[in-house]
Amino acid sequence: MAKARSMPIYTSPQDAAAAFYQAFEAQDIDAMMTTWADDEDIVCVHPGGQRVVGYDAVRSAWEQLFSGDTKLSFRLDHVVVLETVGLAMQSAIEHVYTAEGAAHGTAAATNVFMRTPTGWRMVCHHASPVTSVVMPTPSGPLH
Repeated sequence: MAKARSMPIYTSPQDAAAAFYQAFEAQDIDAMMTTWADDEDIVCVHPGGQRVVGYDAVRSAWEQLFSGDTKLSFRLDHVVVLETVGLAMQSAIEHVYTAEGAAHGTAAATNVFMRTPTGWRMVCHHASPVTSVVMPTPSGPLH
């Protein structure tokens, strides 16, 4: 008989976010789903993917993503956090790498967390691919 996994209590949105990315890198579906609220109104959008709504649909989307052979790791840049008593939003640029350290892509991600009776849980993850944009260097005045 399998031992039941105890539900972690994430005491801050940052703890829940860290657990989310750790589960993502480990491709651990059970750990991933402990970061999510057990609610039918949760929403997930993977880069280039469709919007999925509801606990079972979100779990299925992660199972599909984890079924591939590519292990990924993340580095977050330009993190912006907005936190209230019961809701928190994290916006970041995700730099995604393969296990071998090769760049895999970049996404703009928004993660929304809600305080629940069992701690902070994710209610929305939305990631969109971004391309590197080279900004022109400012030039002097036109003569």
